[in-house]
Amino acid sequence: MDRSLPLRGIRILDCSRVLAGPFATMLLADLGADVIKLEPPGGDESRGWGPPWWGDPSDRRSAYFASVNRNKRSIVVDLRADGGRDLLDRLAGSADLLVHNARPSSAERLGLDTTRLRAAHPRLVVAAVGGFAGRDAELPAYDLLAQAMSGLMSVTGQPGGPPQKAGVAVLDLLAGLELAVGALAALIGRGTGTPAPAVEVSLMEASVAALTNVLANYLATGEEPRRWGNEHPNIVPYQVLGTQDGHVAIAVGNDPQFGRLVEVLGVVPEASWATNAGRLADRETLIATLSAAVANRRRDELVDALRAADVPAGPVASVGEATRGMQAAHDDGWLQRADGMLLAPDPIRLDGESLPLRGVPPLLGEHTDAVFSEMGLAREEVADLRARRAIA
Repeated sequence: MDRSLPLRGIRILDCSRVLAGPFATMLLADLGADVIKLEPPGGDESRGWGPPWWGDPSDRRSAYFASVNRNKRSIVVDLRADGGRDLLDRLAGSADLLVHNARPSSAERLGLDTTRLRAAHPRLVVAAVGGFAGRDAELPAYDLLAQAMSGLMSVTGQPGGPPQKAGVAVLDLLAGLELAVGALAALIGRGTGTPAPAVEVSLMEASVAALTNVLANYLATGEEPRRWGNEHPNIVPYQVLGTQDGHVAIAVGNDPQFGRLVEVLGVVPEASWATNAGRLADRETLIATLSAAVANRRRDELVDALRAADVPAGPVASVGEATRGMQAAHDDGWLQRADGMLLAPDPIRLDGESLPLRGVPPLLGEHTDAVFSEMGLAREEVADLRARRAIA
């Protein structure tokens, strides 16, 4: 399987940390790239974001860090130390792609600024993910700020309630996906010009654009979107309803599906409910009727009945239920097990096969000596660099 991975032979120098950048480079590592994670002496700070931990806490492999750093090799280089910048250039000279998430002033101080790297390494694709763009590029950013400032929190939560963030750092993950796509395109296109294309993604730009239909509604009408809770502004019914022992998500995307829904529920529909426009106009009465019809049904029994009728529906599952469901769907073979760890696989499949786990999330500096040996550094040179604290 390793021999057939599409990015085999591509080397990536991952100078990013926390989530968006590491998520992007993990996706590329899963597809076969050799990803060298360059960490400062203290390591990626998410190593310390535990408990929980995998292994001994002193190893600083938090579950958070492990979730986005599989299939990588870790080296420790202090870019602020004498000799660190030279090592960065030697590493960059053998890489196809360099990824970082440093703010412009930090990037310049550490030797990661795109202008310098492109001049020194014309074939190197530099891909940077930042929090903000333009005049705000120096502002620090985390996913929470992006959810707040992009408008996402303003449309998330119950009507009349406070704004709400999503339970996962979805905008960091989205920006990471955008960065990975841009980097792949640049790698393909670098043969058409010199220097290689540079890629930039900002968390804020990606986040506002990701509002998609909500943003489109605002641009078309000028009306501020509001919070709909678990309902949908344009489709009815498309929401969560309470059952006797849990909750069910029902997503009716067309009129035939609605007809099958009311048949399963034993509801006699109003004539106006035959179209989505009619259902939107009479949302309150319709949802009250459906809510009464499902209130005394058991969650899983109702889901089975709706699925049998080809109505899109599913349980509101806990994380444990969702994980067990994935395991069952893949004959207990969904989770990847190695070195006492359980890791979720990459969802991409090639020729029907899951992408292999080629390496567990590394210990800090686990591969420093091996990587520099591959680069041709003599043991004495490595020892001297370590003595000068350029590496660890």
